[in-house]
Order: sequence, then structure tokens, then C-alpha cells
Amino acid sequence: MREVDRVEDRINKKRMLMLSGVMISIIAAIFIFSLSKPDTNRNHPENGILDLQGWEPEQDGALSLRGQWDFYWKRFLSYQEIASGRPEPDLAAAVPGEWNKSKIDGQKLPGIGYGTYVVKVVNAPEGKPLAMRVPPYSTAYELYINDRLLSSNGKVGTSKENYAPEYRPQVVEFTPPGTSFEIIVHIANFIYSRGGMWYALSLGTPEQIHSMDRTIVNKDLFLFGALSVMALYYLSIFLLRREDKSSLYFVFMCVIFASRIVVYGDYLIYKLIPFISYHAIVTIEYMTVCYFPVSAAFMIGTLFPEENSRRVLKVVFAYAAAMTLLFLLTPISFYTGLVYYIQIAAILIGMYSIVTLCMAFLKGKKDSITVLLGALALIICAVYDMLYQDNIIVSNVGELVPLGLFILLFLQSFVLSRRFAEAFKDVRALSQKLLKLDKIKDEFLANTSHELRTPLNGILGITEAMLKGSDGQLDERQKQSLSMIAGSSRRLANLVNDILDYSKMKNGDILLNIRPIQIEGLIHTVVNVFKQLNRSKEYEIIAEIPEGLPPVLADENRVVQILYNLVGNAVKFTARGYIRLSAIKREKMLEIRVSDTGEGIRSDRLEDIFKSFEQVDTSLTRRHGGTGLGLSITKQLVELQGGSIRVESHPGEGSRFYFTLPLADGLQKGAEPAAEAKGPGRMAQELGAPLEEVSASIERLEESTRVLLVDDDPVNLQAAAAILRLGGHGVIAVSSGKAALAELDRHKDYSLMVLDVMMPEMSGYEVCRRLRESRSIFELPVLMLTAKATTEDIVMGFEAGANDYLPKPFEPEELLARVRTLTELKASVDKAMAAEVAFMQAQIKPHFLFNTLNAISALCDSDPGRAQRLIDVFSTYLRESFDFKSLEMYVPIEREMSLVSSYVEIERARFGDKLRVEFDMDHTVKIRIPLLSIQPLVENAISHGLRKKGGKGTVTISVKKVTEGVRVTVEDDGKGIPEDKLAELLTGPAGQGIGLWNTDRRLKKLLGKGLTIESVPGKGTRVAYIVPPEVI
Repeated sequence: MREVDRVEDRINKKRMLMLSGVMISIIAAIFIFSLSKPDTNRNHPENGILDLQGWEPEQDGALSLRGQWDFYWKRFLSYQEIASGRPEPDLAAAVPGEWNKSKIDGQKLPGIGYGTYVVKVVNAPEGKPLAMRVPPYSTAYELYINDRLLSSNGKVGTSKENYAPEYRPQVVEFTPPGTSFEIIVHIANFIYSRGGMWYALSLGTPEQIHSMDRTIVNKDLFLFGALSVMALYYLSIFLLRREDKSSLYFVFMCVIFASRIVVYGDYLIYKLIPFISYHAIVTIEYMTVCYFPVSAAFMIGTLFPEENSRRVLKVVFAYAAAMTLLFLLTPISFYTGLVYYIQIAAILIGMYSIVTLCMAFLKGKKDSITVLLGALALIICAVYDMLYQDNIIVSNVGELVPLGLFILLFLQSFVLSRRFAEAFKDVRALSQKLLKLDKIKDEFLANTSHELRTPLNGILGITEAMLKGSDGQLDERQKQSLSMIAGSSRRLANLVNDILDYSKMKNGDILLNIRPIQIEGLIHTVVNVFKQLNRSKEYEIIAEIPEGLPPVLADENRVVQILYNLVGNAVKFTARGYIRLSAIKREKMLEIRVSDTGEGIRSDRLEDIFKSFEQVDTSLTRRHGGTGLGLSITKQLVELQGGSIRVESHPGEGSRFYFTLPLADGLQKGAEPAAEAKGPGRMAQELGAPLEEVSASIERLEESTRVLLVDDDPVNLQAAAAILRLGGHGVIAVSSGKAALAELDRHKDYSLMVLDVMMPEMSGYEVCRRLRESRSIFELPVLMLTAKATTEDIVMGFEAGANDYLPKPFEPEELLARVRTLTELKASVDKAMAAEVAFMQAQIKPHFLFNTLNAISALCDSDPGRAQRLIDVFSTYLRESFDFKSLEMYVPIEREMSLVSSYVEIERARFGDKLRVEFDMDHTVKIRIPLLSIQPLVENAISHGLRKKGGKGTVTISVKKVTEGVRVTVEDDGKGIPEDKLAELLTGPAGQGIGLWNTDRRLKKLLGKGLTIESVPGKGTRVAYIVPPEVI
């Protein structure tokens, strides 16, 4: 055995010894304390007589009238009957006790019945007021002192019809009628499984008995209140942390015990609900016995799930459900008779919980010993109470379950509190770690942004110098490429500036040059800049600025930045309509409004748009990019200058941004105008003007591979197109998924699609899925490009139908290598299909040649002119059949019909007037269809459909427009095909010549669907296929 295993065994043995010692100590302490017998030398009833000689109530305290009472079965004795001559009792009954545990004449008494308990009191203190506390007896009673009715519960009777049960403890006072008197108790029970005086009377002075009663009531009230508070507290904890079910099960435990307290002992339920029925009390009492161990088992199972058995808990839950039905649907007399079995089940569930805790303890699980001690204490107390209530043991201590509950509550509270403290400590540590990482991130962003500025300035400087001719004249394509580089650099520079501003604002390092400025000039300059950038002409930018606006106290450059951000945001989300800037004086502030007729913002997102890195749309198909910093920086800049900003918006109605700046009081005339702004053109350049989209009408090149390039970013589109052109590929570039699908509908001759994933309105995944509905991965390969290269993204791409995946940024060599691989795959598939068609063309059956030549030979003597025409038709047929140079996958339908016509003429020469061929053509149909997709069907109809009838019959060739596209049908009235052979026609092996199987297989590859065959033996056969619109 390894040393580690030996050490672990020693630790486990120590834990087991510790656990055993703790359990033995607890059991010994409780039972030694609780099993102590009451003092038998004190005043207690013996053989029906209670001698109070020497009892001084004030010094000795109250008496518990435990002992032997005279019992008379099925008799209600009156005081007169007892006083006139005490009858012989049926037995000396033990009180407290149950009469169904006794025997009379060898017969065990049933729980149902009635009887009288009598004890004669002698040597009572004469003339001193006394009192008794009368607990509830099973289940109705009357208590007499001699012939005086002192107390009663319910209605005693000799049958169920004249009997009524009730549980209600009472305190009664009386003055002994003499030194000797009789205590007579009539008890009746017709619904409970057990009858008798369950509890002993308590006798003492009124002060003592009332004090005892108040103590019991106050104890129950205290426990009920404490349990209620604990239940509410842990319920609130559960509502805050729903993932932790242990608190919920602990709530159940508290509620169950609180319920038991109010329906047991002093029966506080009558103080809360005076009208509650006896049946409800008994049902609740038994439910608590059943449910508490169940809740405890679930709580412990939640605390230590690895040691818990779900199967056992399912059985426990099923037991609780079954017992619930039992309590609700059966009479009290039935389920109260099962009390011992219910107690045994509770002990078994408790033992399972103990075993679970022991396993957790042996594995060194934290908190296991603490919960184990609490559970052990409660279970031992519960077992003790069961024995005490069943009068198996006698003790002065009373019930101990409240003590066990207190121990469990205390230890459980300690465990949960410690866990919450540890959770809080972990959260605080994580928060500190996150703050530290956030600071590192901010420093990294700031440092990186500073470092990026130097190369960016260099790129911009060199690019602009080249555009101005520093290295000679440039052609238009070179100028366009350099302009894109400059534009992308400016966009990156703006992003760097935003990041620097964000970092400075977060750290409080931003410096503002606050001075009085006139704002109308800045507004007009910004409007002119965006007008120059507005190429769509579908929206108008308007400035409605009144003359004579007062100056504001602000930083001029930051105000320009605020206006750029707000107007730029409006431009981004406005496709048509207008963008309006206006200003108005409001008390000591100037309010500037930027409103638009764009998409609008949902009300639940209005608060989020000013948060850093937040965007309204974060999906793959969002139409607008950005980092989510612009509006956040705008808000902070406005507030740093003493103003405020707000937004109003409704989806589909546009947005209105309002921001205020403080007025420069008293400087109406003396304020400095805004510094001379740069011209709109220069400012547009610095803003990073949107670049012209790459035109989709790039000249179609003659390269063997044509690539469809799809990307919504014009710079990425132009860069990828340039790389592909350098690799010798013809490129068609489009900027959306819809445009790509439309291009594929118009032109089928693409070798590859290079597709960006994140595009507006229709993502690359959706485009690929739509494409795969009509073209397989071999017919048109797809290479996906994306900046997100997680495993989930890659899997999603392949599931959508992509052939390959390339993360951005990529090296040109890698892009060309992947493109080369996929285009070669496409070329190989095309060659294989072309070879198959060529093979089919070469399969002209020898007997067809011989039959045709024989027909020509026979006509040479009888009809030389017809023989010559037949030779011409036959040569045309052979020329078109063997025209391998013009071999294509798709041909115009006119060419296919020309081949069909030649074949039909040859067959007519053989069969003469017996063969009729009819053409039902829609001449408005101008489509391209797969090569050799009609002639083989006609040959099959003549060869197999009519030849067996001697060549006599009609073949109909139909080409018609239908909803699904164009339907091509070849129908004959020949012998037809038996049903059992129809299924075999399209599943035959290769090598059967130009037949239905080969044609069906090619059509499935090229059109997505194959042939449909309908045939009726003796009537003919119809073979058809559909040319879908995307092929047309």
C-alpha cells in the first residue's frame, strides 16, 4: 500500500474513533440524565389511594399524580356509587398510561371504549385552596371532586353517537371538601387508536399550578416565536441565494416544529385559531412526526450531495407523499394505530441522515461534524420523547425535543453563518482581484493606446504624402487603396483617442480648458462636416440655431467631441429622414438638442447606452459597429463641464438627445468666439470618413476559378479582393448576405464563396444555411472568415455548411492556400461529373448503331432521298453525342431538344408510323438544364415502353412552368412497369448504360432532386423531374 493510502487510513480511523466517542458521550449524558426515576417515597397514588400525609405544598411544591389508579372498564361511576360502597376495580391502572395496554380477565382492552379512573385522597390539608393542571385525555373527559364537576373536555358518552372529542389543557382551582375526598375521571374515546389517561394530573397551590402553566405556555410561545423568526430569516436567505436549497429545507424544519408546538402540549393552536377542529389538530400533529425527518434528510443531502443517495431521497419523498394521502383520506382511528410504524420510519430516515453525515465526516468534509452533532442530539432527544410519550420510560425531565431542536438550530445557524462569511470573504477577495485586474487593464489600454499613436502617425503621414504625389503619380486603384489605408488609420486613431479619454476620465486625469465660447459656430462646422460625409442623400442634416445665443463656459475641443459623438451616433442609426440640431436657453443653462428619425431605442435600454462598452445591438447581425465608448465619454464630458445629458426615444420613431452647458454670465458681448475651426474637408478626414464600398461590378476575369467575396466592411472587402487577385483568382465582391445570394441566383459559375460571419441583417451562418438548401459542400465550397474563433463559433460554422474556417487577422499566404485547396476540391468534383457525362455519352449501344445502319441500308434501295436525310440526322446525333470539347454540366434546353429530335427521327425510320412522338413545349421557357437529362428518358420510353408492343405507341415530351420551377416530363402509353420493379429502377448498380438510374443520380447532384416515376401496367409510364428556379 502506498504511504499516502496508509496515512489516509490512519486519519479515517482517528475520525471514526472521535465520532464514536462523541456519539457515546451524547447518548450516555442524555439517557443518564433523563432516565432517572422519580422519588417513589414521595406522595403518589398506590392501589387507588393518594396519601398526602406530610405534604406541605409551599415547601414541597406541586405533586404529579403518577401511580396506580382504580380503573372501571365501560362504566361511568358516580360519587354516590363509590361512596355507598366502593366497587371492586377491574384493574389498578398505571397513570399516565393507555388502557389498551392492559388486560381484564386475560383479554386485552381495545383503544376504543370508555371507563372511569378513581383515586381516593386522604390526609389532605384541610381548608387550603388547591389547584390542578388537567392535560388533555384521550379523547374526552369529565373530572369530579366527589360529586362536583371540576373540569371537562369534549363530551363523554357510551357510544360514538353521543360523544365528542376535544383537546384543551385546563387549570382548575378548588378547596378540598375535607381531609379525604375522591378524584373521579370519566374518559371516553371512539376515534383514537389509544385511550386512557395519557398524562398525570398536577396538584399544588393555585400559585404553583398557574406558574407551571405559564412556564409551559411561555416556553411554547418562545419556541414558536424563535422558530418563526428563524424560518423567516432563512427563507429570506434562500430567496437571495436560490441555488442553495439547504436554507429552504431548514425553513421547512422550522415550520414543521413550530406547527407541532402549537398542536401539542399546551395546544396554543386554540389561542390562535379557536374554532379549529379536533381532526385538524390530530392530522397536523402526525404530519409533523412524518415530515420533520424527511426535511432533515433533504437538508443534509443538499449540504453533502456527494455522500447523498438520490434513490434513497426519492423513496423518502414517496413515503412522505403516501403518508400525506393516508392522513387526509383515512379516519383518525386507522392512522393513529400506525404511530409506532411512523416512529420507526422516522428513526430509519434519521439513521440514514446520520450515515450520510458520518460518510461526510470520514471524508473530511467541512461542517460535517458540526451538523452531525446537532443531528445526533435531535435524534436522541426525539427517540427519548417517543419512549416518554409511549410511557416506556418515566422521567422528571419531561420532553427533550425542544432541547434537541435548540442544539440543532444553534449548530446549523453556526454552519450557515460560517458559510455565508466564507462566501462573503470569497466575494470580497474576487472583487479586490477584479479591481486590480481592472486597473491593470486600464493601464494596459492607456499604455497600448500611447504606443499605437506613434506608428499610426507614421502610417498616416506616409500615406497622405504618397497621396499628394511624394513618390510620383499614382493610378486610380493605387489612390483608392491608399485612401482606404488612410481612412482605416484615422478610424483607429479615433478609437485610440476614445480609449485614452476613457482611461483618463476613469482615473480623474483629464484636463479641461474651460472658458467662455460661442457655440453656434461649432454646431455649424460639425453639421457641414457630416453633410460632406453624407453620400446616401436619403437623410438631411439640419441646424436650427437662433442668432444671438449667449456664450457658454466649456472646453471648445470637448464640445466639438460631444457634438461629433452625438451626430455620429444619429447618422449611424438613421437611414432616411432628418437629423436636426437645435439650441435654446433655459435659465442658467444652454440646452442643445440632437434629434433624428432613426431606429430608436427600447425603453429598457435607455439607461444602458451611457455605460461604457454597452451597445444596443450586440448580435452577429447588428448593422453598426463600434466599441460602445462614444456615448459614455460624451456623458462624462458633459457632466465634467457642469452640464447634464438625457435621452428620449421610442423604437421606430427616432431619438432625441438633450445636453446642457452652463452659461457664461455677463460675457454676452465680451466672450471669445470659438477658435477658427478647420475646414469641413479636413475635419472629415480626421473624423475618419466612411470609405466607399467596393463595387460589386468588378470586371469578370477569365481565370479558371471565380471567387464570390462577401464582407460588409469595405476595407476588409478590398483587402481580401486584392489578395485573391494576386493569387490569380477572379473576384466578385458584395457587401451583404442578400447581395451574395442574389449574385448566386444570377450566376452559377463560382468555384468558391469566401464569407464573413458577422454581417448586418443576415449573418454568414444564415447565408451558408440558405446556400446549402440548393448547393452541396462539393458544388460550391464556403470558406468562412471571422474575428471570433472560439470552438462554439467553429462548430456553428461547420453545422451551417461551411467547408473551412479562417480566423481574422489572417496571413495572405494562408488565405490563398485555403482558397487553393477548396477550389481544387471543386475542380476535382466538376471533373468527376464531367467524366461521368462523357462516359454516358460514349455508351451508345452497339445494337442501336447496327439497327440504324441496317435501316439506312434498306432505304438506299427503296427510298434513297429518305436514306440521305437519315444519314444527315444520324451524323448530327453522333456529332452532338461525341462533342467532348463543349462538354458542360448545363446546356440550353434547345441543344438538348435538338439531340432528342435527332434520336426520334432515327427511331421513326425504324418503326415508321407505329411510333408517334408529341412535343408539348412552352416556348417562353429559356432555361439551362443538365446535359443528357431528356434524351435518355425518351430512349428509355421507346426502348422499354413501346418496343415490347412492337414499337407501336405514343411518346409525349412536355416542358412546362410550374410553381416549383420548370417541369420536364416524358410519358409513354406502353406496357408499363410492375409495382414490384418500380423501386428497383432507381437503385440499380452502375454499368447499365444510359438509363434511369444514371440520370437520376446526376439530377440529384445537380438539381438537388431526382426523377419521379409513375407507372400503371398496361397503360404506360410517366417520368419527370423539376428544374428549380435557382438553376433557371
